Amino acid sequence: YKPALEKLGLTYPQYLIMLILWQQDGIALKDIADRLFTESGALTPVLKRMQEMGLLVRSRSPHSERTLEIRLTDAGREMRQLALQVNQS
Repeated sequence: YKPALEKLGLTYPQYLIMLILWQQDGIALKDIADRLFTESGALTPVLKRMQEMGLLVRSRSPHSERTLEIRLTDAGREMRQLALQVNQS
């Protein structure tokens, strides 16, 4: 995966998060952590870096102040097409 991920500018954990978000955008942090079999606190620094990269936005759910929702930005959605091209080469 390393050469392909370098083209995308992602680490493997970031790529796994993107795969989840490409399947289901606007998902709770807890749900991402559950799918990756990890603690949500372990994902926080990774998600912060991804937000700084402009790939996603972290925000509180309008339904529950305790729930942190993760949503893709336009750049994050566009990266899916680039990832498909990289996987084909």
